[in-house]
Amino acid sequence: MFSAGDAVSFSDILDISEDLGLQKSGLKDIIFNFAGNYNGKNTGLEVIILEDNIQLVARAGYIDFIKKVLKSNARQTRSLSKSALEILAVVAYNQPVTKNYIEQMRGVDCAYMLGSLIERGYIEEKGRLDLPGKPYVYGTTLKFLSLFGLSDISKLPDIEKFKNSINAAADGDN
Repeated sequence: MFSAGDAVSFSDILDISEDLGLQKSGLKDIIFNFAGNYNGKNTGLEVIILEDNIQLVARAGYIDFIKKVLKSNARQTRSLSKSALEILAVVAYNQPVTKNYIEQMRGVDCAYMLGSLIERGYIEEKGRLDLPGKPYVYGTTLKFLSLFGLSDISKLPDIEKFKNSINAAADGDN
């Protein structure tokens, strides 16, 4: 995990571990036990589970220090713009979606920002629709899950609860 840098799938680990006679269910138990034990240690790293993948990452409390030490690429570390976050939200809650769908939801062209989010690895092409023009459909990536600290897409906040809290706050201002 340390040398991979990115998330490693359970199936890749299983392929490597078959010589040890491990079964997939047994391997998952070992991985979950390892993650639980490792995350209880006082280190600058933690093990996270992303769908059927595992990744070794820096603990959130050390991110600022690590950025300073590495003097990270500004394009990778700068915060996401409002339009980028809007596109990520549309994709995350409605995936798989087409570019046209995103544009209809937002009411503006999204070609540049969609390309930027793909380049940064937060969104990826998930296939094509069987419609005229064969438009691409997009979905979120493991990097998206990691960015927002989610183990899988089902852990996204409930959009209806969010809408209700916004409406309640707006009603309180009146």
